Amino acid sequence: MIQNKIDYIKRGAFDELYTPKEAIECILPYIPDTVKVIWECTAIENSEIVTVLKANGFEVIKSHIKDGLDFFEYEPQHYDLIITNPPYSFKDQFLKRAFEFDKPFMMLLPITTLEGKKRSKMFQQHKVQILIPSKRFNFIKEKKGSWFQTSWFTWKLNLKNDLIFMNV
Repeated sequence: MIQNKIDYIKRGAFDELYTPKEAIECILPYIPDTVKVIWECTAIENSEIVTVLKANGFEVIKSHIKDGLDFFEYEPQHYDLIITNPPYSFKDQFLKRAFEFDKPFMMLLPITTLEGKKRSKMFQQHKVQILIPSKRFNFIKEKKGSWFQTSWFTWKLNLKNDLIFMNV
């Protein structure tokens, strides 16, 4: 749980990196056919995640703390999968909360999220699978480019392999 909501709303330097279209398009083949409703729990207005998913026939429930729908206090009644690019300074809390929902998810996170004893234990316990793009994404922000690699950390998607390298 987030201890201080003011800090959560202000967030860190790499928390307002908006997902580019190509980062969502590359995961479409990995979304199970049974998925109809997707929850994007950090969706800003004009979210590319929402736009791409809707264009590909998914119903999307969008929420954001700035709209009064805090991921740590809100959960839609029905959804099949969470897809989000959460604030990176709160990645541990987002992962923990997503595991508590016991629903499949896909989170775009820095590949360095693999580091650390606590996360390592959590990932082993939950059998996380990772989709690794062949390139860094240029996030939508004031500056172009990204100096770090991101990957899609997934859970309960029953992918063929635990690590999948995607040509993007």
